[in-house]
Amino acid sequence: MMSQQLLPQNTRFMAVLLGFIGGALDVFCHMHYDVLVATQTGNIILLIANVKSQNIYDFVLRCLSIIFFSTGFIVGIFIKDRRKTAYWRAYSLLPLLIITLLLPLFDFHKYISVSLIAFVTGIMMLTFSGSLIEDHPFTILMTSGNYRKMLMAIYRLIQGKGDTDEFKRQAINYGLIVISFISGGVISAAFSAMYKTKAVWLISTALIVMLIYYCYNIKKADIKYTDI
Repeated sequence: MMSQQLLPQNTRFMAVLLGFIGGALDVFCHMHYDVLVATQTGNIILLIANVKSQNIYDFVLRCLSIIFFSTGFIVGIFIKDRRKTAYWRAYSLLPLLIITLLLPLFDFHKYISVSLIAFVTGIMMLTFSGSLIEDHPFTILMTSGNYRKMLMAIYRLIQGKGDTDEFKRQAINYGLIVISFISGGVISAAFSAMYKTKAVWLISTALIVMLIYYCYNIKKADIKYTDI
């Protein structure tokens, strides 16, 4: 087991929240706007498939998602390059929190809603790129890579060769992310059916919990100027 103190962004709790948000966000956007914002590779595939159907409306939606996500990602790089304290990660979560809080209160056109969500999701994606769950790298807001790593760890564990304790820890860590992603998607789908666009407040709640947890632990450990 790990003995060193983990940075707040590398804990299992943060990884679970990121996985949950990723699943909830993409399911919400797919159900309400028929587009993805976190899984842009899926968007590109859907975009190519749209060419044959000649559905211009969906084509434009997916183009906007890709363009604004990419723009947000670049803005995230700009923010990261100018970071001064560990709280830059918290500041980078605020745009997504604000958009998800306001979205149900205004009757935005789908083009505007998708553009805003994709933009702030791009910022968040850059902010937590290269994230770790303990000392294991994982992909945030999507889970295909984490699922493969989970299966690999389970296989090695069943095989019984090598460091089985490490393989067990890997299986648990990646399994937690996969389960949280699926849970986020399922709960988001259920909430969307019941509460329509207000279901996005589920994501807002997860973001608020993440902000409180992260900021509290940064202050508690006094690593404002070291965990940059």
